[in-house]
Amino acid sequence: MPHTVGAADLFGFAAATTETHGVPAEDAGLLADTLVTAELSGHPSHGMLRLSGYLDRLANGATAAVAAPRTVSYNGAVLVVDGHDGLGQVLTAHTVAQGVERAHRHGISAVAVRNSGHFGTTAYFTRRAAEQGCVALQATNASPAMAPWGGREKRIGTNPWSIAAPSGCCGTVVMDIADTAVARGKIHHARERGEPIHEGWAADADGVPTTDPARAIEGLILPMAGHRGYAMSFMFDVLAGVLTGSAFGSSATARTGPPGAVASGIC
Repeated sequence: MPHTVGAADLFGFAAATTETHGVPAEDAGLLADTLVTAELSGHPSHGMLRLSGYLDRLANGATAAVAAPRTVSYNGAVLVVDGHDGLGQVLTAHTVAQGVERAHRHGISAVAVRNSGHFGTTAYFTRRAAEQGCVALQATNASPAMAPWGGREKRIGTNPWSIAAPSGCCGTVVMDIADTAVARGKIHHARERGEPIHEGWAADADGVPTTDPARAIEGLILPMAGHRGYAMSFMFDVLAGVLTGSAFGSSATARTGPPGAVASGIC
């Protein structure tokens, strides 16, 4: 029977199970908070359904339990960080903090991250920067989900991006979108609930539009705004994949667990 679980219980469960895989308590709490925040914000696509994928990657060593980010290039306002396959949330929090500190010092900053992983909603982290007085742009690439415009073979990810800006007494203005018609997690969420997806979200493996989430997962997610969404996703792959020295295009494939972000780009 369906039942309601409180946010505190969800947080405790996610943090505790993550800790059992050797993740430090503070880092496990951060991961749990991103999942619960997504649930409370009405984005279950980036909520608790993601937990098993993170744990799978920790269990088989694809993700390092203890993150050890290392600066590989530092030129004042510009920083390149190698995440050594740590948890994406931990690496992203680290680089946002670095970016904010350098922006306050230099007036602007750019931080590129390679060898990272899925980190939840992008807005979670751009909001952090905005709350510290910065306008933040963050982009990431992801494992293939979309075909080039007119094609039917997965070659490029959903490649989401977010911009957040402080607005004084009015709080923070945040935008967070994928370049596909829908975030991949929303299709997984629909399959989990046994519900059809909206027309225009996806196509099956033969390129035929479908409302069946299972066939969509085996097939393609369609770009937002037709060819424009594909072009935007391609260019964000250049920023978040090529520019950072990370995998990009069809080579940006998660080794296990649900597909997701593999490089965090510009902060």
